[in-house]
Amino acid sequence: MQEFNEFQWHSENEETCDRMADMQATPKKKTRPWLIALCGVLAGGLLSFTVVPAVSRLIGGKEGSFQFAEIPVDTPKVTQVTYNSDTRTELSTVEIGKRVGPAVVGISTVVETSTYSFFGGTNTYESEGSGSGIIIAENGYVITNNHVISGAKKISVILNNGTEYEAKLIGADAKTDLAVLKVEASGLPTATLGNSDALEAGERVVAIGNPLGKELAGTLTQGIVSALNRTLTVDNVTYTLIQTDAAINPGNSGGALVNAFGEVIGINTVKVSSSEVEGLGFSIPINNAKPIVEDLINFGYVKNRPLIGLRVAYVNQQEADYYNIPAAGLFVSEVTAGSGAANAGIKKGDVILKCNGTEVKSSEELNAIRDNFRAGDSITLTINRDGQVIEVQVTLTEDKPSFTQ
Repeated sequence: MQEFNEFQWHSENEETCDRMADMQATPKKKTRPWLIALCGVLAGGLLSFTVVPAVSRLIGGKEGSFQFAEIPVDTPKVTQVTYNSDTRTELSTVEIGKRVGPAVVGISTVVETSTYSFFGGTNTYESEGSGSGIIIAENGYVITNNHVISGAKKISVILNNGTEYEAKLIGADAKTDLAVLKVEASGLPTATLGNSDALEAGERVVAIGNPLGKELAGTLTQGIVSALNRTLTVDNVTYTLIQTDAAINPGNSGGALVNAFGEVIGINTVKVSSSEVEGLGFSIPINNAKPIVEDLINFGYVKNRPLIGLRVAYVNQQEADYYNIPAAGLFVSEVTAGSGAANAGIKKGDVILKCNGTEVKSSEELNAIRDNFRAGDSITLTINRDGQVIEVQVTLTEDKPSFTQ
């Protein structure tokens, strides 16, 4: 019986891949010989299969370990570029590099990790990580991947001219793997955000970032849009991504995928890597990122994301009989105080059978239904409580990270 937390996604049939925040890592389980961990950029790939990281990221912990900047009044607007190939001129790769390169930055992090000694006491050590980011406002807003900065006690942003700033975290969202940083500067070079909805397979694209860290900062690689709307599962979270054959490597996480007009249409995040696989890189579509980035800047988290407030574990009939659970289904092992589930009277030991009339046999199925709603909406859970089947109306609360309180 595997426990499920709403903030984590569990899959019964996991493939292997690894993220690409540029750090040393150790392998996890591997279920297919040709599929390896996503490297540094959240670079992993599920096309018609599901993948999870096989290499652990050495940036771990919660985002609340360093100071958060005060949300300024001068919030930059993220504008969308109208796609019109008749009035725009394609740029050469050299021109793209000159136009967008200065707006792509390096990100350096320090993570503090504590371990317990066999002889008693605690050993504390620091590790460094690196990734990439994109300046979206001249007053110092930078977007990157959440996995690049997760758990960091210190974050630095390095411009392409070598100038280094200490950065503050404005907001981070693990579900979309996006984060916004702020540095105290003005007049910075900025990137133009394009329209990823207008992309077509076969278009020329350029990836810009810092593969393997500072030594190779500002690297440009060129390729095409290999495919659109690829579904990829990494760290038990499912993303819809742009697939490209432009070379993406550890340290490219959070860097820019740029179209032929010099507009950022993706945020590089994942690759699939093995001796039998080439040219499978993935980027978050910029149109998917824009509303998340705007919420992170304005509120520090993503507004109106629904939360039921349960920790559940699926039990089959054999397990239900063995543990004397009233029925097979999603066994409630914990109810979050103050949540919609708690307000509706759901109790530990209840078994969820259906959500809005649809049978649910996994946490993924329950979340898929929940995610069609917003905070404040209601759903109906059919539950078995001590052998009696009842229906409970749950008003979804807002999934608000604790560090934004």
